[in-house]
Amino acid sequence: MKAYDYRNGAHRLPVLGAAYTLHRSSADAVWPPKARAYGGEVENLRQRLKTPLRMTARLVMPVLILVTLLGAAYLYTDDFLLLPRAPRLIQNGWLAMSDLVLPVAFYAVHLTNRRYGAPYAFAQLTAGLTILGLVALINPGDVDNWINNTPALSWRAMLAFGAAFLFANFIAIVFFDAARGPRWWTAPLAASFAAALAFSAVYYPAAFAGTEDVIWTDCALVHFAVFFGESLLLLLPYYLLRPAMRPMPGLNGY
Repeated sequence: MKAYDYRNGAHRLPVLGAAYTLHRSSADAVWPPKARAYGGEVENLRQRLKTPLRMTARLVMPVLILVTLLGAAYLYTDDFLLLPRAPRLIQNGWLAMSDLVLPVAFYAVHLTNRRYGAPYAFAQLTAGLTILGLVALINPGDVDNWINNTPALSWRAMLAFGAAFLFANFIAIVFFDAARGPRWWTAPLAASFAAALAFSAVYYPAAFAGTEDVIWTDCALVHFAVFFGESLLLLLPYYLLRPAMRPMPGLNGY
């Protein structure tokens, strides 16, 4: 007795083949499938521009806010605070109105980071500094003539400010993203501390080291204390703005 069908099931193949043929389509002859071949189907121009245009639209207002705050910080650089009864250390710090505006610029980047994430915060920072750099180089419409009181800052101080602000916010963005969590205050507090420390440690030696008029060590210490102290006060508006600046999906609600 044979233990198996001598035809080995071949007599059933026509039936299965016919059923399979009825459900086949022209796409079955293509391998690999179009959806996976070479990264998928080629996107048209509209699909390619969709993500950059959406990112640009989201960043218009944050960039304008950052540029406005940095412009205000520049214009108030020479508006020094009169503190005749303050200790000698604070007087050596040469505090100005711009020092009260700068922590608000840090928080503008924090809010963008909270809402859209670190890539958008980096883009906001880069775009804002690029716009200000172009204005400083091109000087459209002779800015010095239509602004009544333009501070006389050296190129060394301006370049030191740009480098320090970029570095400080780069560190702050990383700290903010790493400190996200259920406690709403941990991320902005860690980011503000990092930004204040990094900016003070980079800007003042880079801009004033070797000069006789400014004691840059006192400036760095006093400005760090002012920046971080104001950042603590800015936690209140940050707390109030949280419902309006809810994180986008993918940021775990933090």
